[in-house]
Amino acid sequence: MGKMENIIGQLYSRDSKRPIPYNYRKKLIAKSRNCSYITERCIEVPNTYNKIFASVWVNNDHVVVGTKCNRLLEINVQNGTKREIPLMRSPYPREIPEPAAGIHAIALNPSKSFMATGGHNVNDLALYSLPDYQPYAVGEFHHNWLFGISWINDFMLCTGARDGNICLWTIFDVEGFSTYEESCGIHRKTPIEILKTEGIVRIRDTHYNPVCERLGTVGYGVGKYDAKVCLVDVRQPLQKRVMDLPQKEENIVISGHDTSPVFAVGSLSHLMLIDDRDPNTTDITSVKVLEPAQGIRSLSFQGDVITIGACKTSLMFYDVRNRKYVNDHNDNPVKRCLKQGYVAENWDWHTHRYSFFPQLTSEIISIMTHCYDDSGLRLFAAGGPLPLDLIGNYASIWE
Repeated sequence: MGKMENIIGQLYSRDSKRPIPYNYRKKLIAKSRNCSYITERCIEVPNTYNKIFASVWVNNDHVVVGTKCNRLLEINVQNGTKREIPLMRSPYPREIPEPAAGIHAIALNPSKSFMATGGHNVNDLALYSLPDYQPYAVGEFHHNWLFGISWINDFMLCTGARDGNICLWTIFDVEGFSTYEESCGIHRKTPIEILKTEGIVRIRDTHYNPVCERLGTVGYGVGKYDAKVCLVDVRQPLQKRVMDLPQKEENIVISGHDTSPVFAVGSLSHLMLIDDRDPNTTDITSVKVLEPAQGIRSLSFQGDVITIGACKTSLMFYDVRNRKYVNDHNDNPVKRCLKQGYVAENWDWHTHRYSFFPQLTSEIISIMTHCYDDSGLRLFAAGGPLPLDLIGNYASIWE
């Protein structure tokens, strides 16, 4: 550990004393009742793409998405044009797990000079330089599906995977942790630090909060309902807090407040707020999702308002400061349900349709990822049919 701590300390010292803060954008859509006036503009995605799991704005006009079928796609939200980004392969490929889980995470560093996501092997980390998506490095360590990616600052990032490990990586060349493969023009990297979270054997998502300098991870222990959250001090990785979550089912997403040490975790039926201001106490508040929402699949903070992506009731907005859902001009909670969405009408579709009471295919579409642009005026939302064995997709701009 001594060598690891020295490396981490040296890398931090190459920047400032504090990690580079994220760009605190204007909070416009989710302020007050503005979200009650947003409208949906659907973006057609070819039906060869199955379920959009991850998304990120790379500039004002383009969003990159990752799919269950393990593909990266750049979408021009202005004119709808698309291009596929080749997945990165290691020069010494490892066995690809079956079935492949797809790309569950895409993240940009604060200066938007690098994009991190999954590789051709769904266990690998892939780093692309922006704006031209040039392959830069492949990170090889995780031996199960990569679920979470969080940048600490411009040159360091963390990953969490189904193998229960949290890995800390750097884009810099570090002797013993980086090699350059001239034959394919990319770097091969191994983590500069590997953390095991006590009691968590499967990590489902990660989020770094630059305010408290903690990495939040959500996952499960040995049992199906052993849901836990772990908060890690990235400067002192041995300092970790592991907490049992009161809501046990389908805890698969975590996000953090922009300016305070508060995290949010989404479950099947509840939003959970975790206040990390006092390390000696455990303050977890559970808020029931609006009916008939079915499972929180994506979360994000804009100031004190959390945007929630789910199924059936597709978009909801929760005000952390006032501890209530954002209301419209009639004082009813703002709920947005999508109008369209593609689902392949095969045997599985006919089997599931009556379980989800649909008159429209959109009834079983879930918003599995969403992200705001830098202005806060446009929300990209995407996903697909919630049942695992159904094929389909959905993408839209809400503005």
